[in-house]
Amino acid sequence: MELDPLYHVKQLFYQAAIEEATSQLSSDTDETLSLRRGTYIARSYLSLSPPDVSSAQKALSPYAASSSLGVKTVTAFASYLGGDKAKVDEIRDSVLEIEGNEDEDPFEEGIVRVISATVFILEGENEEAVATLNEGRGKEDLECLALLVQLLLTLDRRDLAQSAFNTAKRIGNDSILVQAIEAWIGLKTGSRPLHQSYYFYEELYQLPSGRTPPVLASHAASHLLLGHIDEAKADVLEASQKENGDKDGNVLAVGTSLGIEGYAEKLATNAPRHPFAVDLAEKSRLFDEAASKFAITA
Repeated sequence: MELDPLYHVKQLFYQAAIEEATSQLSSDTDETLSLRRGTYIARSYLSLSPPDVSSAQKALSPYAASSSLGVKTVTAFASYLGGDKAKVDEIRDSVLEIEGNEDEDPFEEGIVRVISATVFILEGENEEAVATLNEGRGKEDLECLALLVQLLLTLDRRDLAQSAFNTAKRIGNDSILVQAIEAWIGLKTGSRPLHQSYYFYEELYQLPSGRTPPVLASHAASHLLLGHIDEAKADVLEASQKENGDKDGNVLAVGTSLGIEGYAEKLATNAPRHPFAVDLAEKSRLFDEAASKFAITA
């Protein structure tokens, strides 16, 4: 089996080893390979909390004249994360462009679908995101399946998430993405699968580039669910000392769950769109609304 020339940058991206992933400067003589590596470097910058939009745009700039729909979609995504909401329509058009196009390159289609679905999720268009990930080659793309599982778990459709996981296993059982999907389901399920989740994050944690804020947050979450409170707090505090770790939504969410002082406020300020932050804000609003009905008048 031929080794994927993008294997290393993909692994770093999937492991959330963003600093190492963004250092994978392209020395490819093949223009297509160089372009594809560039999209992963750009996506790595965009996955930071907060996203490093300018560095992502710089990484994509050598391919500005390219006809690649994947590059155009990632470029639009960068602008969207930079505050340009008008890019949602452009990204929606990218999806329409690949629909029914059997000649579209599988890599390009996968990038378009996973990025577009990400934007739809951020816009609250969950049904549109599910459809985008479930159509065309999205049904056979591990990145699309991984995002689909994450979305289904947030919608409490563990049954469908498990089905998507089974599909992913048939496609690439040894892939780190498949292992990550199993870990996410384990965190949601608890019991024995939770231990498998812990072992997965422990393995990432032990890697030389493993102790990044996203990995530490997941490691802390598995500790928390296993009842290892001190270990979970240690992970959160270590993550908070990393660059931008004190602004990472997942780090702040786990810290809030642990009751660490000041983390709920930091979560609301630095990651107001994080699902936990949204849930807390809604519960606070409902509490204030209920409390106002019982206010004691002078």
